[in-house]
Amino acid sequence: MVYVIRSSSVRLLNGKINEITKDIPEKKYFSLEYDDLQDVIIDASYVGMFSDLRAIIVRGVNYFGGKAKYEDQVNSLFKLINNLDESITLILVCDNLLKTKDSAKTLLSMNVEFIDYSNNTEAEEEYLKNYEKENELKIDPKALTKLKEFTCNNFDLLMNELDKLSIIRKSITFKDVVEFSSNYIIPKDNLDELDYNDVSFKFVDSLINKKFKDAFAYFDKVVERGDDIYSLIGLINSQFSNVYMVKDALSKGLSDEEIMNELGYKKVGRVYIMKKNGNIYTLDELRDIICYLSDIDLKIKLGNDPINSLKEFILSL
Repeated sequence: MVYVIRSSSVRLLNGKINEITKDIPEKKYFSLEYDDLQDVIIDASYVGMFSDLRAIIVRGVNYFGGKAKYEDQVNSLFKLINNLDESITLILVCDNLLKTKDSAKTLLSMNVEFIDYSNNTEAEEEYLKNYEKENELKIDPKALTKLKEFTCNNFDLLMNELDKLSIIRKSITFKDVVEFSSNYIIPKDNLDELDYNDVSFKFVDSLINKKFKDAFAYFDKVVERGDDIYSLIGLINSQFSNVYMVKDALSKGLSDEEIMNELGYKKVGRVYIMKKNGNIYTLDELRDIICYLSDIDLKIKLGNDPINSLKEFILSL
């Protein structure tokens, strides 16, 4: 069986993969960001003597979106699908799949099951409903609305915040969200007029570009100056979130100008900077970083030393 999954949510994606493969004992994971398609084909072509059930999960299948045709890769993939042994479950994660592209039309016309979690509100609501039930949670509707606002309607960030809140409370109120949740709202007003020569911005820029010697030097100056650590974490979060959103938009085929308008930038040059920074990280790595920052924010609110917590974050990069 072949599944093609398009998802804007890691949480929904992983949940679906777990559901599909729960009764399959052997699982193999590939990512075409790092692995060669030929390695996937070789692995999928192997059938054991006893035809044991196997699942092959392939992330980063970006052949079916954008302008590039990837003819050789697409033809190889189609050949694999047509000749796949029935003992193998193949899951293709195609986040940037465009249904209007000819190769995508061909793919979806084959013997595959297409699962679309791209901004799927119904699937998100169903997942959240099951999450509340499984964890015996009660979430006040006003609290959920505020949480959606804080996380900019990003389902993965929202679920990450609920994971944290559920440790503290089983009945989550509006007050709990305001007191303990991270605020991911990125200010759009005067975004391009911010003073990027300020030492705090130099610190964040060094951090994002993994220039750690400079980052620690600027961090010492920020601490010496007495800057508010919460504000600094907010700034780091904002910049990494911008990098993530630009990289994610690019993977979905948006142009620089479209991204500029979508994110409220006044100059396309800001998109170029985010693109450059985005080349250093994968989308998964950026998601992990943003979630890590969220955890730091909560730990500090619960009493951890803010300076040491931020130093640990720098070292984690």
